Amino acid sequence: MGAGRAVLGDRLLFCRGLLSAGAAVSERSEMYEAFYGLSEKPFGLTPNPKFLFLSSRHNEAMAHLDFGHRERGGFIVISGEVGTGKTTLARYFLSRLDERTRSAVVLYPALTAPELLRCILTDLRIPHEKDATLKDLVDALHSFLLETRRRDQSVVLLIDESQDLPPDVLEQVRLISNLETDQDKLIQIVLIGQSELLDMLERRDLRQLAQRVTSRYHLTALDRGETDQYIRHRLAVAGGAGKVAFTHSAIIAIHRFSKGIPRVINLICDRALLAGYVKGHRTITASMSIMAAKEALGSRPRRRRWPRVAAAPLLVAGIVALALTLWFRPPTDSETVSRTSQPAVRDGDSTAMPAATPVAIETAPLEPRLVALSREDSFQDAARRVRSAWDDDDLVATTMRTHLAQVKRMDMPVIIELFHPARRDTCFVALLRLDSPDTAVIAAVGDDPQRVMLSELDRYWTRLAVFLWKDHDRLLTNQNRARLDSWTRNALKHLGYDDEDFVTAIKRFQQNADLVPDGAVGRKTLLALYSHGRYAHPRLSGDAS
Repeated sequence: MGAGRAVLGDRLLFCRGLLSAGAAVSERSEMYEAFYGLSEKPFGLTPNPKFLFLSSRHNEAMAHLDFGHRERGGFIVISGEVGTGKTTLARYFLSRLDERTRSAVVLYPALTAPELLRCILTDLRIPHEKDATLKDLVDALHSFLLETRRRDQSVVLLIDESQDLPPDVLEQVRLISNLETDQDKLIQIVLIGQSELLDMLERRDLRQLAQRVTSRYHLTALDRGETDQYIRHRLAVAGGAGKVAFTHSAIIAIHRFSKGIPRVINLICDRALLAGYVKGHRTITASMSIMAAKEALGSRPRRRRWPRVAAAPLLVAGIVALALTLWFRPPTDSETVSRTSQPAVRDGDSTAMPAATPVAIETAPLEPRLVALSREDSFQDAARRVRSAWDDDDLVATTMRTHLAQVKRMDMPVIIELFHPARRDTCFVALLRLDSPDTAVIAAVGDDPQRVMLSELDRYWTRLAVFLWKDHDRLLTNQNRARLDSWTRNALKHLGYDDEDFVTAIKRFQQNADLVPDGAVGRKTLLALYSHGRYAHPRLSGDAS
């Protein structure tokens, strides 16, 4: 009886159009995965190469990437509309590079030329001084490229969202491409971007760069048949083959509303599966898909009997236009180190962090602010708020695709990325404190810290978070493997992971920290070790210890 009432309650919520509320969204993965017998969510918004569906267009784009990489000359340009799978394709391309290829990835390109060079050097683990000039940075990169070529290795630089690169930085990218020997280019540069990138390359002042493009491809949306194949493919990867099905009319509706844009297809299908769970059906119908499109896209299509909707394009034109404005920035799991180096802290130094100042505030709605926040300004403001919580500017930045439970375990202020269907881009806020199981304290541009419902915050969160944290022992900057291993052994032993086998201890800690248990100590593992270690840091609980 209890379970039946719960399902009935969920059904009533759905019928009232309330399943977009945060509490339902935050629990939906627990809702329907077990019901359908899925191993994971098939329609997540994370650009996971595991789920890559190689349509004829994506196959052609991949062929252009492979050809350009083999030729080792000029630029490769992959463009496409928002949500067509560019970032997923880029990750798939990077995952296929052999061990003799080093890669650097820039995912937030709104940088100055020196900042771009520092990001590249950091990703390639090239030592450089924090006050190095632009020439020093280029020289360091050039020396590294010559050494890799001497070892018969290659280097790939991939810049995502390249349409956001300022013209002077694009010119610097062109100059980097000039690093070459008499026979070959020393670095292969891949530019991934929206259609605006093509417009930029037509500018007269960028004609030298455009002339160096040796391979280019523009990704377009899926047709109806490919949309059907795409949905079946993702269900099969998630273990849902034969367990859940979309009817033919449901596929037609999804394609009509999404216009074949993979990201929008994911949004609608995710909600449609939730609708099927609420109704207790394992076959997704057209009516469920239409209701899901309304929920996902924030619009209310007129009700007409199916299949007339499929034959009435004017009926859905407004909803399609809204779908095409939805931009959910993929994230990225890449990590970068801040431009300033970390001051050394002596072993055993546990100077207490200043406790966060209590904020007397009322709970306020989050949604109205999301529409007005500037993406760049909101990121800079959120970073400033988090640095202020640390009372320190010299912090390491680590970007993660994460979830609320993991953020709670890290227990430190964090920058989180938010989206709203009315925006073309995303914005950022600083998550400063968790007041209770239900509320959080955030700070956004132009506002004092405010309390919001945690369910509402979770509703708009893209799952991308940027942690700013203190590398007290300069483990990232010194690049000393023996010292890193020694430090890690001590940190693991302090936390109770004293397995005789070092790699086993690392993997066990990573597993418990919801990290990939690969046994390698990277930035994410170091962040988790520091967050649980003896050094004091500001905490989401509001205390410092």
